Amino acid sequence: MSLKTDIFRKKTIIRILAVAVAFCCAFASLVYTSPKASADEELDDLQRQYDDIEQKIQKNKDELSEVQGEIKDNTKKLNKLNSEISDINSQINILESRISTLNADISSKETSISKIEDEIEDINKQIEDTNARMEETRSTMQDTRESLMGRIRENYMNGETSTLEILFSSDDISSYFTRMEIMQRVSESDAALIDDLTAKLAKLDDLEKELNENKTDLEAKIVELEEQKTALDGRKTDLQDSRSTEQKKKSEVTSKKKEVQSIINELDHDSDEYKAEIKRQQAEKEELSRQIDAYISAHGSSLGDTPNATYENDGHMSWPVKFKSYVSAGYPSYSDGSPHWGIDICAVGGNSRGRPFNAAQGGEVIIAVNDGNWNYGFGNYCVIDHGDGTQTLYAHSDNIQVSVGQIVKEGDQIGIIGATGNVTGPHLHFEVRVKNADGSVSRVNPLNYVTNTTA
Repeated sequence: MSLKTDIFRKKTIIRILAVAVAFCCAFASLVYTSPKASADEELDDLQRQYDDIEQKIQKNKDELSEVQGEIKDNTKKLNKLNSEISDINSQINILESRISTLNADISSKETSISKIEDEIEDINKQIEDTNARMEETRSTMQDTRESLMGRIRENYMNGETSTLEILFSSDDISSYFTRMEIMQRVSESDAALIDDLTAKLAKLDDLEKELNENKTDLEAKIVELEEQKTALDGRKTDLQDSRSTEQKKKSEVTSKKKEVQSIINELDHDSDEYKAEIKRQQAEKEELSRQIDAYISAHGSSLGDTPNATYENDGHMSWPVKFKSYVSAGYPSYSDGSPHWGIDICAVGGNSRGRPFNAAQGGEVIIAVNDGNWNYGFGNYCVIDHGDGTQTLYAHSDNIQVSVGQIVKEGDQIGIIGATGNVTGPHLHFEVRVKNADGSVSRVNPLNYVTNTTA
């Protein structure tokens, strides 16, 4: 191959490579953008909803600030506060949807990144293999070239023999044909060497094209990988910001709820306003209970299931505190008749706050909320699935000391009694729920499962 031809061929390859890179980048961008658009559109829509509510909240705050000194009616104050709380809760729901969308998109991107990394590894192996085959081809080409050059040198040194010279130098016709056959075979051998060398050159050219294609694919994959990693970092930052904002909004709700509670304490307990607020609070707590029921229905064990051996569930529950205690409010209602799906446990003689409470039975923690916020009135709470269709709930804690997925044994300390959420004083709210075979969840009397052994 001449130097001029080699330069032309390399320039052509460079041009082809540039076009291929541009195509691969464009294709990678298209593939990357398609799934991304859906997540972006959903996140943008959620952001618009959030911003609309934020404007509404700000307007409500401005109105409340303007008339604060003029409002003497507690009912009006409550309405303003409850309206703001409702709006903030709507924002919290939007943030939860945003967090869910971000988590799903992050998971998708991590899967995509892992796939691209595997593809890059495969391409690098292909490049390594192609380089090895090229080296092997070059080696055999060199051997063939040396054989051919040897034949050429030999013919040159011996001088080119014509057919006429062979005829006159032959003793007879028989020796003539014998010498002609030998010369024919030498010629055929030279032709075979040339053909072999030509084939290896073609193979080397194909391998070089294959190598360049692999390198082009590699460059495109590396670009795509970096884009995906950058997008992933952005999503993780967005997720962190959304979680931070969610916590701030929950803290804001908790603060507003304390204002509401302060006003409620000033109301006549026989008044319509007081009864309306208690009803509102009960509806709020019931909403969380429905959410917990739905989660248990989807993820909890069912009656008839065999508990995991690591739970050491012997089928009997123990009283969740070890100090002398009594039930201050029972199942299924408070003294005023409003629903109460558990029992409230307090220390005899007072001083309940700061005392530990324990798992009534071994199991796995399936819900754990420990952010110190209102959380629909439950404050900090956790739910343990005991593997046999029963689940226990512990609420109003100052500090939940377990996390989701953790395995606990009967009697293990899981938290500290407190007064988070909607309470009149520190206590442990304890519930037993049962997931039936049909997936429905029943809130049952805890005293059918536990007995106060501390009294």
